[in-house]
This record gives sequence, structure tokens and C-alpha cells, in this order.
Amino acid sequence: MLASASPQRREILTELGVEFELRPTAAEELSEGDPIDVALANAVAKAQAGRAALTGGEGSSCVVLAADTVVALGGKIYGKPTDAEQAQRYLTDLSAEAHEVIGGIALIDVDGVVRTAVARTEVEFRPLAAEEIDAQIALGEWQERAGGYAIQLSGDQMVARIGPDRLNVVGLSILALGGLVQGLLPTGSDAPDRYTD
Repeated sequence: MLASASPQRREILTELGVEFELRPTAAEELSEGDPIDVALANAVAKAQAGRAALTGGEGSSCVVLAADTVVALGGKIYGKPTDAEQAQRYLTDLSAEAHEVIGGIALIDVDGVVRTAVARTEVEFRPLAAEEIDAQIALGEWQERAGGYAIQLSGDQMVARIGPDRLNVVGLSILALGGLVQGLLPTGSDAPDRYTD
């Protein structure tokens, strides 16, 4: 079960050939604190909400996956902007700066054991003119996106440099997820290896 409304996470798992049931869940999320702690706590809260939503004994036979993405600059969290004005401030702050995208991943196995992982990717924006920022905001891609941008869309045009784990910035690190699912995968010749790509 994927406890997320993110179309990016859904697409990543689909491209990996992972069979899953999509059940977006609501959970109270932190917005302040240490960025790593916040990303992990939010991912765990989403996963626990997803497991709690399962009925009829499904919880004992279903693996639940959830994730949270946090953008941080100088220890300050840049969450999902509440409006275009805040999104503009975010992009102005991130212009010509190297920030970190932190992906918290939580997986609850069939025994109810919570496993967590963190992925960290540095992203550096090139200097952005005010007109460029205005144009980005006008696209509306800032909505429901940490930091106010979407790397998989036109946000990529603002990037001067990005770390190797680009999928973490998109929404789900396959490298981090791969470590979490090691004990859940079948062994032998039937074991999938695509998550290591």
C-alpha cells in the first residue's frame, strides 16, 4: 500500500514494476524543527495513518509505504507554499544557493515493524532574475510542492547543479527504498533488481 497522494511517487513505483494499492492518507505533519527529524516523523505519521486505515485484518498482510520531502536551506525548512507570494519568497531565497532536499521514507512491514530511511540530495539553483521567478510562479507548479518548485517539470531549468539521487528530489529515493525492502524481497532468481538502477 502506498500511503501517498503524490503522483510522482506513484509513477516511480509503477515504472519499477511494483504492484501496489494507492490509499492517500491524512496525517498531522510537522513543519518546523530539524529537517531530517521532520521528514522522518512526517513519513512515519503517514505510514501509521495508512496502516490504521486498513480494515478487516488487512494490516497484518499489507506492507505500507509512505514518504515525505523537505527542502531546507541553512537549517530552515521550506515547505509547501500556502500562496503564490510565499512561493515567490521561497524561490527568491533559493536563487543562487545550494539547498538540501531531504526525503524521509517509512515502511511498515506485515508484522507492524516500522523501518525508516533518509535520502539527502544537494540542489544548487543558478541566479534567478525577478522576471524568471515571476514566470515560474505563473506556471502554478509551486502548488503542493516542497520548496515551491517541481524538478521534474520546469523547475529543472532553475538548477545549476544537482546531486546524484535525482529521484529523491522528484519524490522517492529508490536507493534509500532499496535498503528498506531488502528483507521483504524474495530471494533467488525471482528477486527483482530494478530498484538498484
